[in-house]
Amino acid sequence: MPVTGNKSLLNYSLSIRHHADGFSFYVQSTGSGNIILQEEIKLQDGEEAHMALERGLSSKRISGHSYERVNMLVATHSTRLPLDEFRRDDMLAVYRTAYHGTTAKREDIRFQVLSALEVVELFTLSPRLESTLHQHYPGAVIQGLYGTVLQHISETQQGNTLPLSFHAVSLYDQIFIIQLKQGRLTYANTFQATLPEDQLYFLLYIWKLFNMDARHDTCIMYNTTKELLALVREFIVNVQAKTIPL
Repeated sequence: MPVTGNKSLLNYSLSIRHHADGFSFYVQSTGSGNIILQEEIKLQDGEEAHMALERGLSSKRISGHSYERVNMLVATHSTRLPLDEFRRDDMLAVYRTAYHGTTAKREDIRFQVLSALEVVELFTLSPRLESTLHQHYPGAVIQGLYGTVLQHISETQQGNTLPLSFHAVSLYDQIFIIQLKQGRLTYANTFQATLPEDQLYFLLYIWKLFNMDARHDTCIMYNTTKELLALVREFIVNVQAKTIPL
């Protein structure tokens, strides 16, 4: 469904996050930037993902607005490779190398160029999901969640003179940990963890793995809870809290 109606009313954007157990819908005021509505659509027993998406898009709370822009961030398994090694014909083979036993087919593989990092991220999305979204919003943009986060962080770090930078992003029931060395990606991985204590465990594990200094190095955290922030500050002196608009 294309955006229609009085232009004076077109002051909302819709952001959809696709994760393992369903979808999160965020309606945001483009004027204030505030989220005015949040809707969670969970997969029901035996329900396919595209059916749950249709249910969410058709709900009165979501369909009752007109949107200036619509995007969907996909949190499926992803892998990355250098931009100069990327070949479209090799996408499925590269993905299967990263995820043995995957049932993904060629038509499921999507790619996203992260220009600031000079890498390409591969992720999966069912064609039926894409079709369902574009039936409602033909102009909707689909991106990988993790790639979008990486691109944002790398862009904000341009000009940073620190040789290493360490980043931790709270995403739904995961923590996404990233390390950049002189602006280039050296590590990026997600860990399933809902509780702040579990997210802290993975953060400190990777921090120590890379021999980061708890007194002098900086940990930059994004979209984190107050509980996790307080826990991290018990172990790391220099902790910054920032927000990534997703």
